[in-house]
Amino acid sequence: MEKKDQDIGLLTKAIESINSVSSTLMQYYQNLEYKVKVLTEEVDQKKQLLDSILDSIDVGVIFFDKDGVIRLMNDAAEGLLGAGSDTILGGTSLHAEINEEMVVPEKGNPFQALISSSEVKGGSDGSTIGKVLIFKDITRLKRLEAENERNRRLSAMGELVMKIAHEIRNPLGSIELFANLLAADLKGTDQVDYARRISNSVRSLVNTLDNMLRFSGEIRPKMEFTCINDIVRETCDEFREVLAGSSIELDLIDDVKYSLYLDKGLIRQALINIVLNAVHSMPEGGTLRVIIMQQEGSDDVRISIRDNGFGMDEETRMRLFEPFFSTKDRGTGLGMSITLGIISAHKGRIGVDSFPGKGTEFTILLPLEKRVDKRT
Repeated sequence: MEKKDQDIGLLTKAIESINSVSSTLMQYYQNLEYKVKVLTEEVDQKKQLLDSILDSIDVGVIFFDKDGVIRLMNDAAEGLLGAGSDTILGGTSLHAEINEEMVVPEKGNPFQALISSSEVKGGSDGSTIGKVLIFKDITRLKRLEAENERNRRLSAMGELVMKIAHEIRNPLGSIELFANLLAADLKGTDQVDYARRISNSVRSLVNTLDNMLRFSGEIRPKMEFTCINDIVRETCDEFREVLAGSSIELDLIDDVKYSLYLDKGLIRQALINIVLNAVHSMPEGGTLRVIIMQQEGSDDVRISIRDNGFGMDEETRMRLFEPFFSTKDRGTGLGMSITLGIISAHKGRIGVDSFPGKGTEFTILLPLEKRVDKRT
């Protein structure tokens, strides 16, 4: 009986020991489970953070495993390649041709890129587990670099043009003076027309040089209160002399006089550039009509210069005010660009309407300072 009680006591202790160990194991397992949960949450948070970081940058990032299978790509890579991750992940093709400086997607626009590729190390032994490809669209940067280089060259060319133009302008002024004196002496003879042609040709050259000089330097108008009608009329009268004997008629309509603060020389230059453009558009002759009036519904003076020449297509009209753009074989492409600069310097606006075969109308709007009563 005593032995039986001893056996029962030992059995009880054994069960208690097992229960204790089981309880300890259960607590250890629960702790381990909690730690795994915490670590899993941390891994998920870090993965989400990594994904957010990768998706927030404008650089394409793609990861290949050691077998060359694509395992990761960010939003920027999808956008640049023009393909969703569902069509690329798990495969080995990016559906794009990539070289040192260009990326050419199968679906999308080619672009210049800065490209980098490097191995990814991992594991305790530092072995290669894959490769990461990084690329960035630098098309805009390259365009800006090209524009900067072009501007640098234009600046250097502008300085050279300014020096040459100044050297040429002085003798041209002397030639025009002597041509006018010669025309006065030859008045009433058949040779007077030759002297006038020399004077008109010199005046055209001087206008071209003036455009170059305006382009080379900043336009700074010297404002004075003056009548815009007088400037327009003087310019029209000069062109009537130039166009004498041609089949081009020039009409001026200005029922009301308008006085503004402006630079007479600059406004005259702008008008000459526009009228010359109109004259060149009518090689077979036509009518050039200049109208001065107040812009309806505003305090601006409107100068309309309308021709019935061959007109312009949409591309030419859109590029008309670009520097060095010209449809003429011998044109400098500076006249209309300078005109835009002059009008802008007067806080005005200039527009153009044109259709092929239907002529062109330039419209200049200048802020009105004072209106003089109608002529009697």
